Amino acid sequence: MDEFFKQLNAIRQLNDNELTAFGSALVVRELKKGDLWAEEGKKASLLGFIKKGYLRKYYLKDGVEVTDYFYLENSFIGDIPSIISKKPSIANIVAMEPTTVLSVSYAKLDALCDKYHNIEHIMRIMIEQTFITFYYRSFSFISNSPKERYADLMAGHPDILQRAAQYHIASFLGITPQHLSRLRAAK
Repeated sequence: MDEFFKQLNAIRQLNDNELTAFGSALVVRELKKGDLWAEEGKKASLLGFIKKGYLRKYYLKDGVEVTDYFYLENSFIGDIPSIISKKPSIANIVAMEPTTVLSVSYAKLDALCDKYHNIEHIMRIMIEQTFITFYYRSFSFISNSPKERYADLMAGHPDILQRAAQYHIASFLGITPQHLSRLRAAK
């Protein structure tokens, strides 16, 4: 939990009472490869922090998986739109390898936010960061070429090529696996 609390404290320093309260709300979840964190058509209720492993968010379009995001170690995860709107998820989030997640229900986190201002502040910043991440991802599809999106992915997550299937990476970039092969060969 040290890395988790380090990430939280980087956003806003928590005192001992806040750390204890937050720690007692956490549940360690061990996901096997293929286990779903969030499932299309079901309401999401959990937020988490990935200690080990990674998850992939995807949508089904005409029966084909379209990868939207990779959640790697030391990152936060949650289907925020489903949680906040209390509507069923439109995406699936699946463990792509054995994954350890520190999780908390949104209801418990919301109660902690009511009691502790610093935790509420952290939650607000996390939601803002999630919005910014997806804003720039959307913007990249409007303004960047596939080559630029590939370069951005490699700059931020160079190990993804060893961990994710090529067709998942290609889908994430909005290109075909063949195009991805050409981009990789050009490096």
